[in-house]
Amino acid sequence: MVRPPDFSFRTRAKNLETLAREQFDVLVIGGGITGAGVARDAALRGLRVALVERRDFAVGTSSRSSKLIHGGLRYLQQGDVALVMEAAHERRVLRRLVPHLARPIQMLVPVHSRGGYAKLSAGLWTYDRMARVLRDERNAMLGRDETLGLEPSLRSENLYGAAVYYEYLTDDARLVLQTITSAAALGATVANYAEVVSLITENRGLTGAVARDATNGAEIAVRAKVIVNAAGPWVDAVRLLQGDGERPRLHLTKGIHLVLPRERLPVSRIVVMNTPDRRSVFVVPRGPVVYLGTTDTDYEGRYDDPWITVDDVRYLLDAANATFTVERLDLDDVVGAWAGLRPLLHQEGKKPTEISRKDEVMVGPTGLLSIAGGKLTTYRKMAERVVDMVAQRLTERGDHLPEKRGDSDQALLSGGETGDDVAAFTVRLTARWPQVAADIIERLVTVYGSNGERMVEAMVGDPRLAARCASGLAVTHGEVAYAVREEMAMTLEDFLERRARLFLWDCHNGLTAAAEVARLMGDLLGWDTERLDAEVAGYQRHVREVKTFTPELEVVSPRHAAHA
Repeated sequence: MVRPPDFSFRTRAKNLETLAREQFDVLVIGGGITGAGVARDAALRGLRVALVERRDFAVGTSSRSSKLIHGGLRYLQQGDVALVMEAAHERRVLRRLVPHLARPIQMLVPVHSRGGYAKLSAGLWTYDRMARVLRDERNAMLGRDETLGLEPSLRSENLYGAAVYYEYLTDDARLVLQTITSAAALGATVANYAEVVSLITENRGLTGAVARDATNGAEIAVRAKVIVNAAGPWVDAVRLLQGDGERPRLHLTKGIHLVLPRERLPVSRIVVMNTPDRRSVFVVPRGPVVYLGTTDTDYEGRYDDPWITVDDVRYLLDAANATFTVERLDLDDVVGAWAGLRPLLHQEGKKPTEISRKDEVMVGPTGLLSIAGGKLTTYRKMAERVVDMVAQRLTERGDHLPEKRGDSDQALLSGGETGDDVAAFTVRLTARWPQVAADIIERLVTVYGSNGERMVEAMVGDPRLAARCASGLAVTHGEVAYAVREEMAMTLEDFLERRARLFLWDCHNGLTAAAEVARLMGDLLGWDTERLDAEVAGYQRHVREVKTFTPELEVVSPRHAAHA
């Protein structure tokens, strides 16, 4: 397989020098899914692209979603046919571009009346045909006994039946990383831990931004013809750097998710649950755990690691307890949690659940293009629309647009070469390299797609790379080296939370591996003993804080950091 370009701490240092030295066609502020998509689309069009991120890639909303690629069924109920078609199309595109991050999973919706059964059946029949759902992924309507046969822990009282249809399961942070690295492979100049602290204007027009290197405090001026603000919850903070004339536009709402051991809630597919306020929430199986989601409430507070309250937690646990017959679930059962902020455009008088999720591009007085709203599923299409505006700006300046290098709906993402049958790809690797444990190979393909094959090859050549970072975990020395050398991991949290995802999907949140991973990263990154100890202590504190649910929402002034 072709080895991609280096994308490491060394690349980052070189990129910061390039950012200070050269002028770019477009500078993207924000390394979440929207910024990553814009950078990749622009690079595919042959533009000179820069991207800076204040902390780590996907550290904000883009690692804190429900991790589902929705096909648009929810929009059918709202009568938004155009959004149904766009979401369904984008889901098919993602399945083609990065199959291991768009895996079909059944969603079961319990029904408790004959009328509800008939209404849901008609809606799903319409959706299957409108959305051009694959034949083997079309919906099925089940009777009561069939439903309980699939999910025996469901409460049977008043159960009439259920609908089963397919959504796609993804890993949001991994999707961001593989989009970012794809952009970098196309020539985009990318740096994490580079916070925009001011904008540069000349003759009232925007010509660049000043970014501060979080590792040493140095500031660099990045020059660009067009600047895109894709900062998620920090969009307003960046917009306000333009000075007088701008006012906040965002309405932040919070969604939390809880992680529980799967043995406490043994479901085999996504199950939709109802809440007293008539919202639908769900439980999703994910390896040894399940997660419950999600809430939708107004939010004021810190933007990094938003507060999770006891009321938030009980809201989801109560829904699960009302839906399943398992021994009562309580706070002690929660082994992990995350909270994300939705950067929606404010609509006067509307409740959080009523605010439109459509994206909107705001043009500032300096020419800054700021994008907010939108959904994970349609990020590629959002990025395409933004880059269309960038191209129009460049043309209006008299610039000649370069020849395109590919199309964003055709060019595979990094790791996307597994083919549609990811399980078969895993089986082939296991048969070819029996020297490497099957659970390690399965993990590498699940997390890294076809890039996992190179890691397996490296382990065959150097068995030390196949050493596990902790007993019972399939995370290896080779995976740590890959994250540092090819995914610009800079801290222990970068690896455990957003690269390897142990923070979420391991019942111990990666704590059993933390010291060994830190040692390995320290060898590669040149950490001294003090830095190594600080990384481990900081990660342990982070895990404790996330699961320390506050009695009531603590309202604090948001940090006016530039982006995330």
